[in-house]
Parts: sequence; C-alpha cells; structure tokens
Amino acid sequence: MGLRAWISHPAVILAAALAVGLPAAAADVRIAGATAVAWVPEGPLGRVLIRLAGSVAYRTLGTHSSITVDLWQARYPPEVIPVPSHPYVRQVQVDQMTPDLARVRIHLRRPARYRAYLMSDPPTLAVVVIPPWMATVPLPPSVAYQALRARAGRDAVTVHVLRVDPHDPAIEVRPVLAADMVSGRETTSIIATRYRALAAVNGGYFAGPGMPLGMVAVDGQLVSAPLPRRSVLALPARGRPMIRDFQFRGRLVARPDLALPVTDVNRPPRGGGIAVFTPHYGPLTPPAGLAAVVRHDIVERLPSGRVLIPRDGYVLVVNALDAPLLAHLRPGQRVVLDLQVTPDLEVVAALGGGPRLVKDGQVSVPYMWEQFSPALVQRRAPRTAVGVTSAGTLLLVTVDGRGRRHTGMTLFELAELMARLGAREAMNLDGGGSATMVVGGRVVNDPSDGVERPVASALLVLRRN
Repeated sequence: MGLRAWISHPAVILAAALAVGLPAAAADVRIAGATAVAWVPEGPLGRVLIRLAGSVAYRTLGTHSSITVDLWQARYPPEVIPVPSHPYVRQVQVDQMTPDLARVRIHLRRPARYRAYLMSDPPTLAVVVIPPWMATVPLPPSVAYQALRARAGRDAVTVHVLRVDPHDPAIEVRPVLAADMVSGRETTSIIATRYRALAAVNGGYFAGPGMPLGMVAVDGQLVSAPLPRRSVLALPARGRPMIRDFQFRGRLVARPDLALPVTDVNRPPRGGGIAVFTPHYGPLTPPAGLAAVVRHDIVERLPSGRVLIPRDGYVLVVNALDAPLLAHLRPGQRVVLDLQVTPDLEVVAALGGGPRLVKDGQVSVPYMWEQFSPALVQRRAPRTAVGVTSAGTLLLVTVDGRGRRHTGMTLFELAELMARLGAREAMNLDGGGSATMVVGGRVVNDPSDGVERPVASALLVLRRN
C-alpha cells in the first residue's frame, strides 16, 4: 500500500511508497521580508548578513563567478555594496527581480565556495564566502582514498578510489541536490562544502537547469521518480546499500470511484497524466496552464501560471490538453495523493544512474535493457561509478579522461575495474565533464573541462550530527 502523501507523517521512511516532503532550506513562504543587507569582511573569509523580518523561503546557488541568494515573498530596495579590497568578493548587489522575489548576488573575483545558515536572534541569513584552500576537512579512518593507474586498452588512466566503511556509526552516505532544490546546478565541491562533507562524487544524470533524470530520494522523501529499468543506488534504513531498479505508480484519488494518473514528480507533466510539484522543486512551479493547490489533503484553489508551492502541501499541474483531468476537482474537496515505489523496501535515500556494471561479482552491463545508447557504453570518457563489496563497503570511483595522460574508459572497462576493486554490485553515474571526486574538501581528480562542471546532485559522505 502507498503512504498518503504529504507530510501528515513526516517521520515515516520509504516503505511501499515514499512521502514527499520539505527541504531544510524552505520555510513558511507566507511570512517573509528583508530589512538590511551587510558585508562583513573576515580576512580571506567574508560574510553577507541578510536581516529578516520573519520566516523566508530562500535558495542559494553558487557558480564560478557568483553566489546568488533568492528570497521569495521578500522586498528590498536595489543596492550595490562595493567590496574594494577583498581577495574573493568584488561587490554585493541586491535587486528586486519581481514584486515577490528579492535577489542578493555576491560577485566573485575568483571561484570560491560558501555555506549558508540561519541565525535566530535577530533573524538573519548568513552566507559565508570561503576560499577553496580553507574548505578542507579531515578524514576519519573509515574513509580511505587511493589514486592508482589502471589499464584501459593499450593505454593507462588515473583512477580515484574512495572506500567508505559502513560499520562506522559516525558517518553516513546520502545524495544531495544542488541548491537543495530540483531547479539548480552547482559544482560537486560547492555542494560538498555547503554540507561540510568528508568526501563526495557527482551524482546522476540531469537535464536543463538541473532536473534529475531518474530516481532521487532524500530523507525518505521522493524528489524524482525512477525511470523504468534504470539502476538505482538505494540506501536502506537497515542493512547494506543495494543496486537495483524500481517501479513507480502514482495516482490521485479524487473520490472513491475515481483515481487520476500521476505520472511525474517535480518535472513537467507528460501527456495524459498529472505532475505533482513539492517544496523540493522550489518555491514556484513552472508555468502551468491549469494547476490545483492542495494543503492537508484539501484542494484550495485552481490557479494557472507559476504557482507558489505551499510548505504543507503540493501543486498538481497538467498540460493544456489534459485540463479535463483537473476538472474533477473543486475547492474544498478532499483528495489523497498515493505515490508508490516498488519493491517494498525501507529506503531512506536513493540515487538513480545506470547502467549496471557488476552483478553478483561478475561484469554485467545491460545497457540495452536499461535503454542506454551503444555510444555511451563504447566510447572512452571520464567516468564515475559506485559499488558495494561483499562486506558492504561502499566504493566511489572516478576515472580521468579526455587528455594526453588520461584516456578514460568504456563502460565495460569500468565494469572490469569495479569487479577487480572488489565490487559485488556496481553501477555507473553521470560521467564526462561531470565526473568529479572531492576528498577532504579538495578536488582530487582532473575534470575534463579544465574546471568543474555544475551538476544537479552529488553523493556525499557526511559526519552524522
């Protein structure tokens, strides 16, 4: 059976279905405001302090040239704060992008990382600008890094291997979204710094501004639905990590004799179905021809355009041709959102990728079954993979490529490598220019673009709080 979706039971973990829920950065968007923005230098560090009049929904997003803070339902007069002598920050600029969206942009002289946190007295959002050389983190014995040279055909390539001991109760492995929302991209090192991660690799495939392609679950909440047949790294509440495929079935029960198909989670709807947008997507939906706002299982209204996603609810969206699907709904009507992911496993986090590389200790690359092209499999390229040994140790691996010293690997060569490293199960993650490994706060591989490519998600190794 599926859980009744929204956050009526926020402590329930993934079982027969996943409850959709609230990302940590989001807050009550109905009460917001900013009263002051200030720059506070601290040597090579620096802080931007945004004084708040109340709770605020916000998103932070870092690039090579700037750090952006978007404040929804907030108003603040335009302002430019020069920073003439700081080695990393050039200026801080505030703009009112729309009547409801204020944007604070920290313009950088050179790439930097950052952390953002809320202070309560007085209510303040602080953004700390951190030079990359100061973002180091010491590793415990349970997280071991090794660089080695491996054969790839007639050539050799540098391989970066991270072994994570799952028996250490002080650490955990979890996927994290860039900007903590679906609609954003950041580099793996920025994501790692935001979470003070011990180590990290880039995550799964994505499209456009950062929309995951495949299953993502965070803290027992479904962020993106699985794709048919595609391999998924699943992290259960008990037991070792596993790699397998999952199936998705969603429906909206409008009345006892009527269930409407839900085909997408936090992505635009396909023809003939309804998409559900949760706070994990961001404060606003994409433009919608027709939508339904639901809070506490009650339909509140049927708007159009870009719709504010309530903290304690969700928004249903259909294409214009499928408007009759939502014609069954009326304000005040009680509905039940039923999102099911099978098989029935107690999974607290998951990250989709593919194809599989190793099964039961043997090379197995069913790329056609998982609907990947032969070109992806056969060409040599930078790669990222994740594996699980018979002892439950997690293997995170990146392979350098696209250079005179680094030829990259085909997926079959990568599968053979993972089997030699001891993987009982293994799968491919996003590769090419996305392939990145961060260890102790430092990028240890050689990104093929010359600089890190912004990605939609990362797999982090964290200290437990």
